Amino acid sequence: MTIAYRPAELEDAPFVVSMWSRGFKSSRSAGMIADKRWARIMHPEIQEVLARPDVQTIVAYENTQPSFLYGFITASPASSPQIVYFTSVKEAYRRAGYARGLFAAMGIDPASAFRYTCWTSVIPKLQRAIPFAKHVPEYARIVGYVEPEPRSDRWKR
Repeated sequence: MTIAYRPAELEDAPFVVSMWSRGFKSSRSAGMIADKRWARIMHPEIQEVLARPDVQTIVAYENTQPSFLYGFITASPASSPQIVYFTSVKEAYRRAGYARGLFAAMGIDPASAFRYTCWTSVIPKLQRAIPFAKHVPEYARIVGYVEPEPRSDRWKR
């Protein structure tokens, strides 16, 4: 096995959309979408994020069999702050450094302050690896979202 990373191609879209959809479906932050309508609603939403001009997707693949994909990361690495929309690695290959490799290929340091848009049950297990990451789903929901400035007088009386 030799893992490699490359920008996603059009033929990778079904893998990315399906894996993202499956991974996010059980999230408590996924909203109140009925199971029978999940794919019909979420797949176009995911595809819309993937189509944004500032969004990039990188896939991890088997170098000796390029059609075999291990996982992906979808992010806006040039934005400030950097935004990770979703990252996923097939369960059988987790805890082997593939997600770290995807972050590196995307140019995002997991130990830096970045934003992520989709909370899943895996996030609490990653707190040491992503100590300064902040969940801000608005970046996925609202094109051009800008976080409000922190209020310095919040605790003043």
